[in-house]
Amino acid sequence: MNNIVIAINPSKDNEGKILSLVISKVTYVFSKSKVIVLNSYELNKYDFQEEVDLLIVLGGDGTLLGVARDINDRYDIPILGVNIGNLGFLSSIEIQDLDNALNKIKAKKYSIENRILLECKVGMENEEKSCKALNDVVIARGTLSRMARFEVFIDGKLYYEFKGDGIIIATPTGSTAYSFSAGGPFVYPDVDVITLTPICPHTRGMQPIVLKSSSKIEIKSENYNGEIYVTFDGQEVMEIKDNTSIIISKAKKTAKILLFEDYDYFKVLRKKILSN
Repeated sequence: MNNIVIAINPSKDNEGKILSLVISKVTYVFSKSKVIVLNSYELNKYDFQEEVDLLIVLGGDGTLLGVARDINDRYDIPILGVNIGNLGFLSSIEIQDLDNALNKIKAKKYSIENRILLECKVGMENEEKSCKALNDVVIARGTLSRMARFEVFIDGKLYYEFKGDGIIIATPTGSTAYSFSAGGPFVYPDVDVITLTPICPHTRGMQPIVLKSSSKIEIKSENYNGEIYVTFDGQEVMEIKDNTSIIISKAKKTAKILLFEDYDYFKVLRKKILSN
């Protein structure tokens, strides 16, 4: 590997001890590689002049989600998520497994799993805003607002109208996050589908549904001039007006997650989601 980038969430390593340790391990195994260290929050501002062979992300799930969104449009870089946060469900490894992981990468004993992202386009007063999400797009009422009304269209056809707190459009990666808490199904990470899960629907007629990833989903919501928000991976948010058209579809590029042969999705699921 010629070029390796280490992106760290500085809030998880205030004294820089973890970063120093990781740099020493990476430079030892890949002594001839160029190593670039970046703040994970500033990755979207950085333009790589050379092709990057590996992006090591130091942080938790939130850090990996942000990095995946920031590089999606510009680069196809394999991501090795190293958990130094709390849950770390999305991470490829824990920090204590880094030595073994680096040696496996050098020996080319790994695979790249393509994870779909969502692209959300929101019509906003004579302009259209767009954002990506690796986990989910959530459309929901404000905390103190009354129950909102939602119209859900799939490929131009009305699926259902319902009143409730909101709706979650999730990728398989995001099926273990907010969607799961709202009653949505688990979906294996590399399955090519999108799920829709209502949040506290007032009618039982509105049920979660699994769609093919090529589906174009349009949602219009009305909260009678109350607050309605669209959030992306629980990190970016925009307020919208009643009856704003929100269109969600599969993004053109995928997130490339580096995994090893001994990675056991179900073991991680039991340990980090089902046991909590």
